[in-house]
Amino acid sequence: MSDETFTEPAETSENWVDVRMIDPETGEWDIDIVVVDGRVDYVDLRIQRDCLSSFVECLVDDVGNDRAGQMLAEIAERKGIDIPERSETDRT
Repeated sequence: MSDETFTEPAETSENWVDVRMIDPETGEWDIDIVVVDGRVDYVDLRIQRDCLSSFVECLVDDVGNDRAGQMLAEIAERKGIDIPERSETDRT
């Protein structure tokens, strides 16, 4: 296992969204990395259902509000989910 510390890349891109999971001991998330022939084949990130909303919030925090709204609308449409409008009192 590597003991290298992650550092921000010298060049960043608007095409990437960063998520840092910092405390596996709390049991909020778990990760499995499958290595085949010395190379990473895939990575599974499992997140506790109770933490999923804040995880998605973390993802959309990296993009602007317009893009976040667009993404959520696209996902809802693909999944056939009808999202009800919220009144101003519901938003507080």
